Amino acid sequence: MSGSGRLQSDPLFQGLTRPTMIMGVSFYYFVFNAATSLVLFINTQNFIFLLLVAPAVHLAGYYICLKEPRAVEMLILKMSKGFKCVNKNYHGQRNSYDPY
Repeated sequence: MSGSGRLQSDPLFQGLTRPTMIMGVSFYYFVFNAATSLVLFINTQNFIFLLLVAPAVHLAGYYICLKEPRAVEMLILKMSKGFKCVNKNYHGQRNSYDPY
């Protein structure tokens, strides 16, 4: 510690704890981008859409993963846990689908 109040970390540690990245985005986002672009290409049958949409979606993911590489994985985890029920007051402060 140098007295600046900031933690120092070893670059090796940072490299070992980062998720798998492909062209600056996480693997999950890369797969999402590929699937979205390919479905759009198949439905429109126009290669121009593939060339326009894929880089735009990838650039958006690059900016998301620039600050937090695991942002997409955290979003997937949050979505898998489900949202709180709006009327949980009627169910004993629990979601209506939770087991009692």
